[in-house]
Amino acid sequence: MRNQKYMDINLEQQKLISSPLRSKIIYLLDEKSMTAKQVADEMGRTAGSIHYHIQQLFNGGFLEIEETKENKGIIEKYYRSKATHFRLKDENSPDQGMKKHSRRSCLSLSDDELKDFEADFDALLLKYYKKTVKEDIPRTPYQIECQFEIVPEEEE
Repeated sequence: MRNQKYMDINLEQQKLISSPLRSKIIYLLDEKSMTAKQVADEMGRTAGSIHYHIQQLFNGGFLEIEETKENKGIIEKYYRSKATHFRLKDENSPDQGMKKHSRRSCLSLSDDELKDFEADFDALLLKYYKKTVKEDIPRTPYQIECQFEIVPEEEE
């Protein structure tokens, strides 16, 4: 995976990437550029389905075409993710005046992976709790929330 790149997005773009399938495509195309057919093969999905989702992500500004190649008269487009981390910037939001940092992602996890994630998150929180007790430096209080909500898988 390349260096983490952040991208400011609007509410419409947030809706576009709110499916686990599209999140997987974004992360897969961060590792290397691929055609829609290569992504479909990698994910075990139909080429038509993946092509549709790639076009939605491309039109939404999440993907770019890194290169094109001609193969037996067919132009192959190799797509690459512009970012892997997204910040919702909604100018009409009532929270506009508040200093707010937000992260959100869709993951597909097994039951064991979910338990591991929760344990890792708890350990990370504990690490930072300990720092706030020991170090006497100016700090800003933040509320931190981690929520796991089952979302429907994107249909073919």
